[in-house]
Amino acid sequence: MAKSKRDKLVSLTHVTKNPNEKKKKLIKTVKENAEKYNNIYILTFENMRNNKLKEVRTEWSTSKLLFGKNKVLIVGLGKGEEDEVVPGIHKLSQELVGECALLFTNEPKEQVFSYFNMFTENDFPRSGYVPKETITRKAGPIEGMTHSMEPYLRNLGLPVVLKNGVIHVDRDYDLCVEGEEINPEQAKLLQLFDHPISEFRFTIKGYFSNGEYTQYQE
Repeated sequence: MAKSKRDKLVSLTHVTKNPNEKKKKLIKTVKENAEKYNNIYILTFENMRNNKLKEVRTEWSTSKLLFGKNKVLIVGLGKGEEDEVVPGIHKLSQELVGECALLFTNEPKEQVFSYFNMFTENDFPRSGYVPKETITRKAGPIEGMTHSMEPYLRNLGLPVVLKNGVIHVDRDYDLCVEGEEINPEQAKLLQLFDHPISEFRFTIKGYFSNGEYTQYQE
């Protein structure tokens, strides 16, 4: 007897989760923290790095740092007076534009500004990063690299030749150019030649406290 096509086993491990659950959880978390903490800061950021972010979260373990789509964060805070979770907080939600994070904290204002205005971590850039300087690899021998690296460097676009078993850059070559987005090959070359020119930094856009929102930086 032929087996029915409807007789199929479905593994529960492959059941698709409701995509709205994550949004609902974030909205709930935003509401809870808005009621729990006295001060809320809008932080903008550049060149986010997860490993550095973990360090920030650890240092601010008494506070709560949240990331998410602005539309979802706004729902949690409230779009207007009629649905805001805390009186006046819709003034903050209206300023959530671009890449933003929310810092919920009871720490002193001076401590928050001192830390985040001074925070900067250098790292190697990724593809798409726009450098603020031109970095040129001068013609000549490359110290510390075995001859077996020559084909790899050539594939990355670096003009190299082998001379007596030593890799040489055949001519001056710009690893990146100021104001021009770097590609994946350039990103790898900058890493190989130890140029951590990307900066992971935060900027305080504004903050909410005692029912009032204060704009700090456009």
